Amino acid sequence: MASLDRIRTHGFRRWYERQLIECHAWLVTWFLGLIVLVSGVELAGAGSGSRLTGAMLLLAGLSVTLFSWTRYRLLLEIAERLGEQAACPGCGAYAKFSIEASGPNPMPDGGDPVLEKQGGGIWLRAHCRKCGGLWVLR
Repeated sequence: MASLDRIRTHGFRRWYERQLIECHAWLVTWFLGLIVLVSGVELAGAGSGSRLTGAMLLLAGLSVTLFSWTRYRLLLEIAERLGEQAACPGCGAYAKFSIEASGPNPMPDGGDPVLEKQGGGIWLRAHCRKCGGLWVLR
């Protein structure tokens, strides 16, 4: 819901840009976690004194890698899904809308069971500032 507030106050374009920056920061974190994971594998295979350190680095790198990859994919999926629908169906203006209503569920026109399974039941009812058209972003 914090993202919805950011879209309302700063606009969709700025939110989308920030979402992509945050998303790619998680990708960099994934890469750094991968480096730690590989370092842990190398240390675990070395002498007996550094096996414990290597195992701890391996587990830490694995957890950082898995968490950051999950966050990266989730944020990118949300940004791309909303970005694809941000053009007004009436006049084609991109990201020139205000949000009239929003919610986690139910969607105003029923619902999408695939999105509900993924926890993506957030929807936005948009009002075009250029032509006055209404549509729903899911």
